[in-house]
Amino acid sequence: MSAARARRPLVGVTSLLAVALAATLALAAPGATSAGATSAGASAGETPAPAPAFDPRVGAAPAASDAVARLRGSKPNIILITTDDEAVSDMQWMPKTIDALARNGVSFTRALSPHPLCCPARAAILTGQYAQNNGVKSNQAPFNFVALDTKTTLPVWMHRAGYRTAFTGKYLNGYGTKGKPQPGWDYWDATMVNPYSYVGYQMFQNGDPKYYGKLNNVDYINRRLLGLVDDWAPSSQPFFIWASHVAPHGRLDKIKNIPSTAKALPPTRFKDLFTNVDSPSLRDPGYLDPDTSDQNSLVNKKLRPSRAKVNEVFRSRIRSLQAVDQGVANLIALLRRKGELDNTYILFTSDNGFLVGEHHLITKNVPYRQSLRVPLFVRGPGLPAGEVRSQRALMIDLAPTIADLAGATPMIRVDGTSLLPTLVDDAPLRDTVLIQAGPQTPIDLPFGWWWRGVTTDRYTYARFFSEKLEELYDQQVDPSETVNLADDPRYAEILAELRQRTADLVTCAGLAQCSRSYPPLPEPLPGPDVPTDTPTDPAPDPVTP
Repeated sequence: MSAARARRPLVGVTSLLAVALAATLALAAPGATSAGATSAGASAGETPAPAPAFDPRVGAAPAASDAVARLRGSKPNIILITTDDEAVSDMQWMPKTIDALARNGVSFTRALSPHPLCCPARAAILTGQYAQNNGVKSNQAPFNFVALDTKTTLPVWMHRAGYRTAFTGKYLNGYGTKGKPQPGWDYWDATMVNPYSYVGYQMFQNGDPKYYGKLNNVDYINRRLLGLVDDWAPSSQPFFIWASHVAPHGRLDKIKNIPSTAKALPPTRFKDLFTNVDSPSLRDPGYLDPDTSDQNSLVNKKLRPSRAKVNEVFRSRIRSLQAVDQGVANLIALLRRKGELDNTYILFTSDNGFLVGEHHLITKNVPYRQSLRVPLFVRGPGLPAGEVRSQRALMIDLAPTIADLAGATPMIRVDGTSLLPTLVDDAPLRDTVLIQAGPQTPIDLPFGWWWRGVTTDRYTYARFFSEKLEELYDQQVDPSETVNLADDPRYAEILAELRQRTADLVTCAGLAQCSRSYPPLPEPLPGPDVPTDTPTDPAPDPVTP
């Protein structure tokens, strides 16, 4: 809906989706505050490099407290668990993960995937870099796996620091069905055939490939992760494991000629759950909005999906996540039995978010909050328990954080920063974040990108190049992003500043450039549809990017 055609006053409307998440996190952290508080491997023949001091290539973090300094280079075990296309709201249906990681760790309520698509997000995890620096801009060649220099990615850093490393699950798009083991991984177990099929797939299994016709891939990843921990936990050598789930991504089975669908395929034991649960997105103004003519062509060409369709997709997704949830609980139990829980950091996130009917879309890779926002939980020794952070942690921060804990030296200049000072001391991060999507169709190729922009505490701005279209949303008064203000003269000064920030950041390289600070934005000019005072919201949205 354009601002010119808006007939209702813009007020502070809190998304029911976000309220439910806030309630979940509140239950997970009773009495928690945002103030920081501290609560009670090398190849054969290769000598592990000594643990270096915090390397400047990781990012110029704030002056560390003694608590942070003690954690740096402490060489704990580190486990990264990722889901695929999980919306923040989906965490409401993962109580075991909330209990294990939120109640006993730190929750980032405004974590973002700045390039909200499978392959670029995973490349950001592996490099700590934005796509303009690591080359991975989309899921399609030549901008997918083939663009990544795997010889200088996170597992290589960890291997050089003396870690034993393992990967299991979905890797980068374009890796292929005959791909070779990737540098730095001692145990390599990528999905080789049918990565989106859930059943009927092949796993590499460190050079002994095996086809699984019936075992759901979510259960396989859980079992492989537990098996690795069971094998490696007795060793004095620390380990780093990345368990990369396909859930709750939609199913695609090329062997059985099952076309791509947004519906996930959960293990059969969960197939009848949540029959009467409606998707929170059905109450979102972005789903109910009758006029999307001022938004990009992807939105414009879509009809609003039916309630039945939305619920069908939504229920399949949260059913598939029950197996992930169960796996997290089983992992905690195993680490405890092995005596390794107090020496292990667990990071849980998704590659990107997902829209289930909002803006009439069932997809990701768009500059809207449901696409950009991701869950992020971190649990480990020396971290506060049950605390919430509102800073904007990003995909590009994961590699620097893991390297910081491990005493590993990045082999490239990273764009992100270690989250340790924020996790422990509630240290600030950035105020403006670059967001972007690479080419999706041939019409985007001359521009090199589909859209690029920035998001701040209050605004999201994006420019769609081939369409010569700009979108601007004021989330203080329109948290559902239904009114495009790019042509509203009251926001002209703000639009100009956000254009400049985008121009600054699209070529950024390194922390100093990519997380630079900016002065406060001007206020919009007063008008009949924009309150001159900040609206009072009874339950402010804690996860609006």
